[in-house]
Amino acid sequence: MKKLMFPDFPREEYAERYARTQRTLRRHGLDALFLTNRENLRYFAGLRDGAWDVPGFYFLAIVPSEGDPVLLVAKGFNHLIKQCWVEDVRYWSWEPDFYLAKESGAVREVVETLREKRLDSGTIGMELSADMHIHMGQQHFGALCQGLPGAKIVDGSSAIWEVRSIKSPAEIDRLRKAADISIQGVTAGFGAMELGMTEKQVMSIMTSTMCAAGASRLHFNALYAGPRRMWADCMPTDYALQPGDMVQFDGGGIYEGYWADFKRIAFLGEPREDQKRFYAIAKEAHFAAIEAIRPGVPFNALLQATYGVYNKAGFVDFTRWCLENGWSSIGHSIGLSMHELPGPSPSNTAPLQENMVLCIEPHISLEGVYPFWEAREKFGMEDIVLVTKEGPDVLTSEDKITHELWIV
Repeated sequence: MKKLMFPDFPREEYAERYARTQRTLRRHGLDALFLTNRENLRYFAGLRDGAWDVPGFYFLAIVPSEGDPVLLVAKGFNHLIKQCWVEDVRYWSWEPDFYLAKESGAVREVVETLREKRLDSGTIGMELSADMHIHMGQQHFGALCQGLPGAKIVDGSSAIWEVRSIKSPAEIDRLRKAADISIQGVTAGFGAMELGMTEKQVMSIMTSTMCAAGASRLHFNALYAGPRRMWADCMPTDYALQPGDMVQFDGGGIYEGYWADFKRIAFLGEPREDQKRFYAIAKEAHFAAIEAIRPGVPFNALLQATYGVYNKAGFVDFTRWCLENGWSSIGHSIGLSMHELPGPSPSNTAPLQENMVLCIEPHISLEGVYPFWEAREKFGMEDIVLVTKEGPDVLTSEDKITHELWIV
C-alpha cells in the first residue's frame, strides 16, 4: 500500500465510496465506468490536482464493477499520484510536438487497459449526458469507440450521480465551510455598498473577503443591478449603482473543491410596495419548499409546496406556464459541482435521502408575468439545505445571513 501525500480525504473514505460505487454499477448493469472529467477524477480517484486548463492533458480513470480501479495519467505527472489512493497507475506517452499534436497516446493506453481487464466487450458508462460532459476531444472519443468495437459505451451519469448525491460527514463539513465563507463575503459586500459604487467594486469586496476567510477557489459569483434586474447569472460590470436599484447576488466561494451557491437581494433605498409584496410571496414559497424537506419525501413535493403558495396568492396561470414550458425546477443538488443531480423538478418522484445537500431557489416575476422575459422584475432567494433525519438543516440560515430585503 503506497504512502499518500496530501490526500484529499482519508483512505477509509475512498474505500467506502468505492464499495458503494461498485454496488451501484452492478445495479445499473454497468461493467465499468470510464471517467474523464475533473470532478469525477477527484471524487472517485482522489486526484485533487492536475493541468485541467490544458485541454489535451487527460487524466483518466477506469472503475470496474469487480476488481480494482486504474488511473491513467501522462508521463511527467508522476508526482500527482502521491495524493491519490489508486494503486494501479498507468502512464500514457506524449506525442512528438505535443502542443500541436492531434493524436493522443491516452487513447491507446485506455484501449489496451480495457482489453487487459477484459472489459473491451462489456458495457462501459461514460459522462455522456447534458449534465456531465467528457473531458476528451471528439476526435479522441471517436478513436476510443473505434478501438473498442465489441464494447457497449453508454451514458453512466445516472449511476455517478446516485453515488455522489449522498454526502459523507467530511463532505458536509466542507459544504458547511464553503457556505460560511460565502456568507462572510456577501455580508461584507452588501454592508459596504453605497450609491455610485460599481457592481465590480461590490463584488471585489465580496470575493476578497471570501478569499481571506479561506476560499480555495472562486468561479461563479453573479451580481447584477439596475437595467439587468430581470437577467440571470450575470457577472458584475462597471455599472454604477443608482437610487432605487435592486441588486441581486447569486453564487459563492469554493472550499477544498466544494461549492456554495445561494442568493440574496438588496435595494438602494426603500423598495416599492409591490416589490415588498412579491418578495414576501417569494419568501413564503421558498420556505414552504424547505419545510417539506425530510428523508422519504419525493423531490417533486418541494416544487408542489412552492407552487401551492403561488396558486394561493392568485398566480395559477404563472405556475401552469412554468410547468408547460420547462421553467419549473426550483433547485438542484450541490457538491463538487455547483449544479448536481438530482433536483426538485416536477417529474422527479425519487425520495429525498439523508445527507443529500440541495440548493432551493424558486422565484416569481412581478405580478406573475409570463413569459419571464416580458416581466420587469423577479423575486426569490436561494439557500443551501442539508437533508437530515430531523428535517432541513439550512447552511445559509437566518441566524447567519438574513432572508429579509437588505436595504441600503
